[in-house]
Amino acid sequence: MKTLVNIFDPDEPLAAYLFLKQYYEEGDRLLFISTREDRRLLAPYAALFRLPDEVIDFIAFKRDEDSYIYERISRRLSSRLDPEATYWVNLAGGTRYLALAVQHVFAQFKSNLFYVQTRENVIVRSPFDDRPDLTRDTVDTIRYRMSMAEYFRLHGLTHDLAQGNHRPTRSEAEVQRIFDCFRTRRLPHRAFEAIELLRLNYRGTRRAMPLRDITLGLRHHPGGGSNPRPNPRLAVPGLPALLDAFGFVPRHKDMLQPDEVDYLTGGWFEEYVFYTLLRLVAPQQMAIGVRIARPGMQHNNELDVVFIKANTLFVVECKTGVATDHLFNEIVYKASALKESLLGPSCHSYIFTLKQDYDHRLHNVAALMGITLCPKGTLVSQALMEQVADQIRATCHERDD
Repeated sequence: MKTLVNIFDPDEPLAAYLFLKQYYEEGDRLLFISTREDRRLLAPYAALFRLPDEVIDFIAFKRDEDSYIYERISRRLSSRLDPEATYWVNLAGGTRYLALAVQHVFAQFKSNLFYVQTRENVIVRSPFDDRPDLTRDTVDTIRYRMSMAEYFRLHGLTHDLAQGNHRPTRSEAEVQRIFDCFRTRRLPHRAFEAIELLRLNYRGTRRAMPLRDITLGLRHHPGGGSNPRPNPRLAVPGLPALLDAFGFVPRHKDMLQPDEVDYLTGGWFEEYVFYTLLRLVAPQQMAIGVRIARPGMQHNNELDVVFIKANTLFVVECKTGVATDHLFNEIVYKASALKESLLGPSCHSYIFTLKQDYDHRLHNVAALMGITLCPKGTLVSQALMEQVADQIRATCHERDD
């Protein structure tokens, strides 16, 4: 049996997790080396591997100087290691300075040294000595493919993947028909107006409403009589034109359910993006409308479309329209903050929108924040969408060997 060693970095936990998934065997011990004293940060590893605390060792450098004075790091590590044990050491993670000290110390024990390259989905096994013989290095392809639930849990996030339906509610042909309305600009003005009025007055409602009531702006209040007077501010006179243009048939005759309002006011676009990426990219797992949160924080975030491929997470923000530059900037900042504060550097963020970007100005704003923009001009071009798919495949380095 062996001890698997990782330099623990809670901000980028994938290297350690994939190293363990690749080489852990029953009976092995785990050792984490960290510059943070809080052992509770290891809880996701213990939970995901279903391991008791007694097989997980933890070396923390409590004082600041312990984490950057080479001699102290080396002396502390050496005092905790067993000369009779066999160590498999992953040098990825933490600071480069700490990795050098770890390499130096473990080279004096019975150790195999590795480096996990998550971007390439490989693990390099190297002697790390003075003999310049490249043939002595070996490269193992990471075989394991993690789920989205694992990814979220590893980053300390809760999620609702097990609750509700995170799949499209309508067929690909139906969402393609709606997309074609926007692609060919054949949506009547009254239908455009109906989308905005529905979004303003009825999105987020919790009960079904008759189509007639929405069209005329009728609201029935308890004790308010059986003949309510129309409210022009709530009326959506273009609703019939919208349903006709979209070819949309409500599940229940002459009624519109709350989720159908969401669908008509933008949910269809999320489903279109879902089907498109499913066909072009073929992810291992994919979902719509996933809510994630950090325990202890009141705020939660909804991911429009999220998928994982070859241990790389992709999040797509879907916007049918962006009225102003200010609003677009807010969307970009939100996507960037979500990646940095919750999902980590192994997550890649995209914005898909039906807004045009003729001068590439929006693209440049998104790129500055590490976000990839796919505007209408990209979405309507099969060739450009193939390029987006190629980019995604290149990013996650899916291997067939």
